[in-house]
Amino acid sequence: MSPLLIGGAVTVALVVAVVIGLRMEGGEGDQGTPEAASAVDHVDAEQREWGQALARRNADDPMALGSEDAPVVLVAYSDFACPYCASWAQETQPELVERYVDSGDLRIEWREFPYLGDLSTTLSLGAAAAGKQEAFWEYQEAVFAQQDELKSADDPDAILDGIVADLGLDADRFQEDLDAERTSIEVGHDFVEGQQIGVSATPAFIVNGDPIMGAQPLDVFVKSVDTALAAAGE
Repeated sequence: MSPLLIGGAVTVALVVAVVIGLRMEGGEGDQGTPEAASAVDHVDAEQREWGQALARRNADDPMALGSEDAPVVLVAYSDFACPYCASWAQETQPELVERYVDSGDLRIEWREFPYLGDLSTTLSLGAAAAGKQEAFWEYQEAVFAQQDELKSADDPDAILDGIVADLGLDADRFQEDLDAERTSIEVGHDFVEGQQIGVSATPAFIVNGDPIMGAQPLDVFVKSVDTALAAAGE
């Protein structure tokens, strides 16, 4: 890649980082309003290009839904202890899958951003471990469904063990992968990537370069995806 293109990508990333930082300043729980949800009113071609570059498009990624060739990629930074992340995954994600993922227009790529403490980190490591058994999305659903119990439990590991058993996973392999250094590196990569673009709270989303902050209403995501599709000529 030429220095000019690298410089342009860095500039766009810095602009997005500043905007995300401003929108997320209040931290977890400050979900803003639909009117302020999208950090930019007009995403230019350079920022769209940066958003596309952020997408990994790995066909073997167990933490992605949809075709690697989808014209729009929604990158989601999430914490399994964040109630707003649970709300988004339970209410908005299924609608987006039905409307756009199933038709091949949208790909969702999940990123771990465990910033709320030790439980967050454990659950993120567990997500990566579940992904190695091709069960990330089932794990996501189960963990968010039992989020309150996990957060209030004296022994959350016992609840996590129950989730692993209910999903029919190989418990020994799950624990081995959860404890593995490579899993920590994978989760750390997601976290650092989020920090580098200005994420400081969750959930945070990038839709082909358009940042959306918080568990905003479905219409906010529909508008962003439709706009991105139009920009891609779809």
